[in-house]
Amino acid sequence: MTLIISNIYLERSQMTDNAQYIADYLIGNGWTQNAVAGILGNMEQESTMNPGLWQDLKYENMSGGYGLVQWTPATEYTSWADRNGYPWGGDTSSPTVYVNGQLERILWEVRYDQQWIATSAFPFSFTAFTQSGEAPEYLAEAFMKNYERPGIPELEKRKQNARYWFENLQYGGSRLEDVVQLVLSRVGKNTYSQDGGLRQRVFDEPNGYSDCSSLMWKAFERGAGIQIGTWTGDQMGHGELVWHNPAYEDVFSLEMQKESGAKRGDLVFWGPNDDPGSSSHVEMYLGDDQFVGHGSGIGPRVKTASAYTHSGKLVEVRRYLQGGAPPKPPDPPPPTGVYLVRWIPGRKE
Repeated sequence: MTLIISNIYLERSQMTDNAQYIADYLIGNGWTQNAVAGILGNMEQESTMNPGLWQDLKYENMSGGYGLVQWTPATEYTSWADRNGYPWGGDTSSPTVYVNGQLERILWEVRYDQQWIATSAFPFSFTAFTQSGEAPEYLAEAFMKNYERPGIPELEKRKQNARYWFENLQYGGSRLEDVVQLVLSRVGKNTYSQDGGLRQRVFDEPNGYSDCSSLMWKAFERGAGIQIGTWTGDQMGHGELVWHNPAYEDVFSLEMQKESGAKRGDLVFWGPNDDPGSSSHVEMYLGDDQFVGHGSGIGPRVKTASAYTHSGKLVEVRRYLQGGAPPKPPDPPPPTGVYLVRWIPGRKE
């Protein structure tokens, strides 16, 4: 999956990876397929699903619209992104973090009832929208009227867009859960090995081979079609750093699990005591105080995260795909302000 972030209008064929990533992220945060299709129908009309788009292609025009839903003025998003450590504008060095910031802003708006104003035609909350099973066309109109409030509605296009994305994406956070289920499918079936050839035979039947890192490497490769690295140090150079353990405690306690914002499918790394910047072991976090991983002997095994110990120190949590429950937002709710009309790019159809 290749995310496109640029200040250009995208053709629909170019939008698919962005749309799938957005869908996976929102589904992973509890939205219904119908609600996701409704917002995607509007995003296509607002920004051609391009998180780097500026109104009229005027780069860094802070008084105009910006981003997936064309926040207007652009500072509505950029100021929030700065406070919360998300890149914007020309900083596309971490594409997933760039897009995540805009999606987290939307989730923040849902939590704090921002930007959404219920109308007589759609008298329900933003939260209710995310949980709705109404038709994608209905929800596309609801999002347009209660959230976007555009100067040029082009409602039928938004409805048609919503139907298209409803029917042409995979839903359910499927890629991440596929990876998790692949790891779980090997529980008690594999022999631990660090042999260069054997450690790649994770999915041999009835019995395979793996070590801690090859189990994750091959599961993400088979389940999601992505490369996260073949050993722990390599894997720590991929994905998104979710949380770093500054004190290098030994155990991933319940308090630490909550503090870290770890989600199902994240990888947790340990390093040697004398070199906390490197890594020697990895486990997959399942949520509900559980790990799954292959440390020795016959495995992998499911274990209690808050009771698990390793000879190394707990280093960090990394994320390679979206899913699970969202972390709490860092910002407090803002004061009530003025809601501005959204802009629609005047591109050729």
